[in-house]
Amino acid sequence: LTWQITGSATAIGLVNVFRAVPLITLGLLGGVLADRFDKRKILVAIQIWSLAIHVTMAVIILAGWVQLWHVYLTAFLMGGGMAMNQPVRTSIIPQLLQGKLLVNAMSLNSIAINVTRLVGPAGVGFMIALAGDNVGPAYVVASALYVFIVISTTMISYPGRPLEGPRASMAADLMEGFRYMLLDNRTVLALVVLAMGPLAFAYTYVTLLPVFVTEVLDMDASGFGTIQSVSAIGALVGGFALASMGYVPHRGKLMLGTGLSYGAAVVLLGGVDVLLLVFAVVVVAGASQTIFRAANNTTLLDITPSRLQGRIVSLTFLDMGVQSMAAIVAGRVTDIWDVTTGMTVLGGMCIAVVVLIGLGAPAVRR
Repeated sequence: LTWQITGSATAIGLVNVFRAVPLITLGLLGGVLADRFDKRKILVAIQIWSLAIHVTMAVIILAGWVQLWHVYLTAFLMGGGMAMNQPVRTSIIPQLLQGKLLVNAMSLNSIAINVTRLVGPAGVGFMIALAGDNVGPAYVVASALYVFIVISTTMISYPGRPLEGPRASMAADLMEGFRYMLLDNRTVLALVVLAMGPLAFAYTYVTLLPVFVTEVLDMDASGFGTIQSVSAIGALVGGFALASMGYVPHRGKLMLGTGLSYGAAVVLLGGVDVLLLVFAVVVVAGASQTIFRAANNTTLLDITPSRLQGRIVSLTFLDMGVQSMAAIVAGRVTDIWDVTTGMTVLGGMCIAVVVLIGLGAPAVRR
């Protein structure tokens, strides 16, 4: 939608900035709430919030009122929901499992997300193309799906209970999370910084895909959706491979390896102009991203006490600040030079972060 309105890669990057601002400012609050209150009730409220935003945007687009500021505002509001959703969603998993099969569960969680990535982008892309490049019907369908999401969230059987008895202030809870990461467990800090490579820099290549698809491959919105769906196939393969393992040894080396392969895939993608080769590269990118994310989240949850898990997961949203800046830089580089250079910058930064942590944090390698 932003590309249709502006034709600017920088404007697309700004969408990520508006999404990231509440992620950075409210994400830590989401972690505190996750550790203090009933996680299922928080999740239900967040899904209702997202439903309302999608319905509003569908009306605005179908009525012909849409302007760029509408996109930026809804990105900001959705970012607020995501800031609350992700720490709660991730930290509830160990409680649902009662400490069993965490790697398998985190992998299956990634698979579930990537099933929607497999079906969603291609379906949305073709829907936009069939509607004469009108994204309004896609928002209508998304709104309908959010109704089912709200219903399914209420059906979660949640054994956990909010903390009882005297509590410290929310500010004190927040500082406790920072203190644990910075002073008590430096491996957590290294893992959070490591995630900036694949999940902040490399993942930002998605913001350049509309430019890549139109300018390099000479395709339309359906091509954009198809490439994202093919990437999800790789993510599914990687997720199932990880989920099939009862215990994953050498998780640190696995994270470093998949972080490097993700960065290399993004660099390579920028120089490819044959669709079949593009498919091959994004399959590698999708598999690397899923395996890295599952291994990183699982390790963070494993080495963190349960009472702090929501706050520690929320600290990973500081990566979103880096992602928003990376999107702006990559968009600007693309506008000045070309999309190949923009993707090379993103992939190269990913590789640099992974190498830095790999060399400087022996605890991660172990």
